[in-house]
Amino acid sequence: MKKLIGIGVIGLGVSVGAQAAEFDGKWILQDAGNTQATLDEAVEKVAQEMNFFIRALARPVLKKQTQICESWTFGVRADQFQWQCDEAEMDEIPLTAQGEVVEVDEEGVEISGTFQQTDDAVVIVLESERGKRTSTWQKVSDHELLYTVKLESEKLPTPLTWTLNYQKD
Repeated sequence: MKKLIGIGVIGLGVSVGAQAAEFDGKWILQDAGNTQATLDEAVEKVAQEMNFFIRALARPVLKKQTQICESWTFGVRADQFQWQCDEAEMDEIPLTAQGEVVEVDEEGVEISGTFQQTDDAVVIVLESERGKRTSTWQKVSDHELLYTVKLESEKLPTPLTWTLNYQKD
């Protein structure tokens, strides 16, 4: 993986083979006008659980973790699942990844990854000493995809979670 979003942890679930192929292509964010409000609400929910004195410091840090992807592009190449947020560099994870180190970030922190699949979803879990990021892309129909992120860390009183809706381009 070239670059990981957020705290160095991402989660994704998709079926291998024919199922994964159904995710292939580009998916576009829907209801973009409410996206920032959705993310702000998720951040505020976690911040409210924190000590009053820490909230002001925590909000900007949490907001950095809530990147908005206007589009997602997916593919399967050989034994790798690939995903791309907007025009960023393509990320990859082995279809067989089950907790092994998949990358070392620019600060030398090891990031382990797990690839999970179901009939209608791809789940990628990325974990480091900083925390855990679970990204789930769930196919609701041939043209609709829900993207859910769950960030967990011992520094957070409750997980930071949000869901956005995408449609096939």
